[in-house]
Amino acid sequence: MQAFTLQKEVDGAYYSASKREGRFVGSVKLCEHIFDELNIFFVRQQIDIAQCDIHIVAKLEQPNQLVAVPLVVNKLLKHIDCQLTFSVIAGD
Repeated sequence: MQAFTLQKEVDGAYYSASKREGRFVGSVKLCEHIFDELNIFFVRQQIDIAQCDIHIVAKLEQPNQLVAVPLVVNKLLKHIDCQLTFSVIAGD
């Protein structure tokens, strides 16, 4: 139910089925204009910090390329302090 509510209440949010049966993953592109909506959703739904994750995907154009985390992530962490997960994709 929380995944459906996320999609309904937060602009641009969507959800998909998790690999674990009976679970869903809610996703939203991180933009400052949705912080209030996201924070309200987080509080109303009483999301456990252990269930919150900011997933950052970096596409590398060159080997050993330095990747900076967008500042918007730091701003969100001031509102919702949760785990960070990183994925790296090698460029073509």
